[in-house]
Amino acid sequence: MKSLLKFLLITVLIIGGSYVGACLYTKDRTDQFSQALGQYNFMVKREPKFVKIYNNKGSDEDGYGNYEYNLTSYDSKGNAHKVKFTGMGKLKQNHYLKLDTKGAYVYSYEESFKSNMPKKAYDKLQTQ
Repeated sequence: MKSLLKFLLITVLIIGGSYVGACLYTKDRTDQFSQALGQYNFMVKREPKFVKIYNNKGSDEDGYGNYEYNLTSYDSKGNAHKVKFTGMGKLKQNHYLKLDTKGAYVYSYEESFKSNMPKKAYDKLQTQ
């Protein structure tokens, strides 16, 4: 009985430690592994983030007009986060977007205006 409990405890510690280590490793990273882990990580909350579009930071990787953007986004508290997402075509230069995110994973985006954005995020986007 003691050996079974010891085995279970060690297994839980190894799995838990690996999970926490992977979460720390993927924090604010935009590669596919980090996005996938963040999407299913129960410790990462789903929240809106805001970006300003710069087309010089976007590229048509696949040749079909879908632009991939690597930008710095800001949450409602003004904290910076790297995001990577694909826009359906070239997005409007210097426009603001509200991203529905969970970690670095972007579920969707929509145009946003100053009146709909938190002041701290808007101020940070203005100084970029």
